[in-house]
Amino acid sequence: MKRIPIEPSFAVWRRAARALLRQGVEPSQIEWVESEGQGEASVCNGNADNGNDNDSAVGQDARFSTTSGTAGMSSVAARGAPESESEPATASASDIGTPAALAAPAIPRELLFRLKTAACFRAPDRWALLYRILWRWTHGERHVLALNDPDGALLDQRIQAVEHETDDLVILTLFRRRDPSMGLPEFVGWYEPHHDLLERAAARFAERMGDSTWMLATPHGAAFWNGMLLRIGRPAAEEHEQAAHALSESAMTGEAITSTPTEALWLAYYASAFNGAPSPVPLRYWRMPPAGPPLPARLARERSRLGAQSAPVTVPPTPPVEYSAMTPPLQEPTGPLATCRRCALWRNAKQAVAGAGSAHAAIMVVGEQPGEYENQHGEPFTGPAGQLLDTVLARAGLKRKALYLTYAVKHYKWETFDQQRVHRTPVRREVEACQYWLDKELARIAPRVVVTLGATALKALAGAHVNLSEYLGQTIALDGRLIVPTWHPSYALRTADARLRDDIVATIATAFSRAAVLAAGGA
Repeated sequence: MKRIPIEPSFAVWRRAARALLRQGVEPSQIEWVESEGQGEASVCNGNADNGNDNDSAVGQDARFSTTSGTAGMSSVAARGAPESESEPATASASDIGTPAALAAPAIPRELLFRLKTAACFRAPDRWALLYRILWRWTHGERHVLALNDPDGALLDQRIQAVEHETDDLVILTLFRRRDPSMGLPEFVGWYEPHHDLLERAAARFAERMGDSTWMLATPHGAAFWNGMLLRIGRPAAEEHEQAAHALSESAMTGEAITSTPTEALWLAYYASAFNGAPSPVPLRYWRMPPAGPPLPARLARERSRLGAQSAPVTVPPTPPVEYSAMTPPLQEPTGPLATCRRCALWRNAKQAVAGAGSAHAAIMVVGEQPGEYENQHGEPFTGPAGQLLDTVLARAGLKRKALYLTYAVKHYKWETFDQQRVHRTPVRREVEACQYWLDKELARIAPRVVVTLGATALKALAGAHVNLSEYLGQTIALDGRLIVPTWHPSYALRTADARLRDDIVATIATAFSRAAVLAAGGA
């Protein structure tokens, strides 16, 4: 067993992986060990790899690291977003470092990008997973990236988690202006991510904040933007140890010391930000997520009323599906829905939830995916959203038994947050995987009208390029049937404002009333 201690950096891991692949070392023979005291700032920083590929033989306890100084500061980009790794369109087998005896095909740049993204996911086995996938790919196992492969499914889940939290970090981080007398930076922001996202988020902020100087700090490092150059800094191991002893038991979470110069900045920042009073907002970020929908409910209701009196509209044709080594064509199912393995969602779901209702329904209702209650009981729309749907149907003069209710995605997608299961929106590939079953239901039921609840359901029928906000309140004519898009009932349940919630429910009820008129042959 080869023990490979490395700094938690994708560039460092990649250099080590090159040497190991050249020697033909199998994944099962390697133990990856992260060196202590290193952190977020370097994990996704590809620039630490200077292109010097002078790899010596990997010994039983070889050590790989970057050549950063004590301050752990590296320049990432000038005038804009951090520059990406200078990769060709594909990296050759010699670049990646496969064994000489193997004529491995070129490694797509997209694969390297996916591996780098997954490297941001904090997990004890992150480097082992990346090497195992790279090893299998270079040895001809192209299905390693398929969602029905255990490694491919785990890689996809981690990429989605990283991208989702990056979006959250960018949306929820609130920069505050500092007192000009304190000097630069002009703005400061703080976030405590679960994963190593500092460089990814800093690149987005650099694109948006122009010439303003700012600092984004996390417990493991900080990003500094001076208006032209973005620098990523991380504390050395001894600084971490000193900081641990320096903090008092009553210290606030945000007083984690990223480096000596920023310690005073953060203590001053907390004094000015909170004025000595406890914050009602979690210290993870300083702004609550917006409660309302992207489109104001009043305008949405007006559109809905206009749509009830207007002729059906058409949508742009769906662009042809482009397949690649990363997204090969999906395999045809070989059994019933309960045995479907076209995507990886079945692994964490109790069961697939098939559609239910009248076999000759004139109206089909398509939601996004089952919820926790439906996952446990196997019946569509039986949880809280289903109860609200029954209320909406009663307002529209419809009965559930006369409809056919189903989902665009048949398995429940969730992740654990604060020890609770939290719904997660299916990605496009997962919706495409379930398209086979939805098409079968549409062909069997042959409804005249389909009511789509939420953006995912609308995209499943009309295409990923069709946005709910553009067609809310209208009727879409597509493939010989009429589509009435509206909000999902769960959207109303998540809305804290009572008046706004009533507006959303009224919009959904109006959509079902419109569907009833269309199903009866009205215009």
